[in-house]
Amino acid sequence: MVHLKIANLNVSGGFYIGNEDTEYLDRAAVDSIDDKLLNQIIDFINTKDLDLICFQEIITTEDVKYIQTLTEKTPLKYAESFELSECNIVKDTRCGVAILSKYPLSVIKKELFPNPKLSKTTSSGNTYYTYDKGYLLCEVNLDNQKLAVMTHHGFPFRRFNSSPEANPAIFSFFDEAISSQNPDIITGDFNADDFMSLMPHTNANYIRTINEVTTVDGHKFDDILLRKNTAFASDIVKILSDHYLIIADVTL
Repeated sequence: MVHLKIANLNVSGGFYIGNEDTEYLDRAAVDSIDDKLLNQIIDFINTKDLDLICFQEIITTEDVKYIQTLTEKTPLKYAESFELSECNIVKDTRCGVAILSKYPLSVIKKELFPNPKLSKTTSSGNTYYTYDKGYLLCEVNLDNQKLAVMTHHGFPFRRFNSSPEANPAIFSFFDEAISSQNPDIITGDFNADDFMSLMPHTNANYIRTINEVTTVDGHKFDDILLRKNTAFASDIVKILSDHYLIIADVTL
């Protein structure tokens, strides 16, 4: 039996732009990372004594050293990431998903989701397209046990006047990936409130530990999924991102 404190956070490129007067896709990219958010994340990792944290929209550009700073200033010394796309929030950077852990990690698989290639032309006349999204699956090597942890970032359908229900093939693809890989823990920003209804295998075999509002605009997008009958306690912490930090204290 092992106890783990696991967290998940969409870090929004390390900088949350809270100007709701500007259409989301038209918001200008900033020149630098917001250290206040980075320092807050470091503080939460340390004070909450996290064993593992998964990120979405984390800067993966090496010379920015975002992930490196987290590993240097917290006990989470092991890190694996999957770079997915350019970051539209911070200039000249790329971002993706990552897993940071107190325990050694080894990558099992990195895979992109089928890109629906949605587009939207805003009132400014600019046209935007869906960036690539995908999942990262790692093995966490504990002293006497190995766990498979998957994190991912889903497509922001609402930004493109679409919906999860209008794109069932993407959720079927993810459901099949979960079925074939059989991870112990699944985290991420699903970008869908009722994603379980679109993923029958996942719905039958896993439980949502959060299933509450996890974004500043009132969505239940972020969650940590565990196998059914797993003991856990959960927590939600509002943070300087537009997503909340979610935590599951798990007994496996």
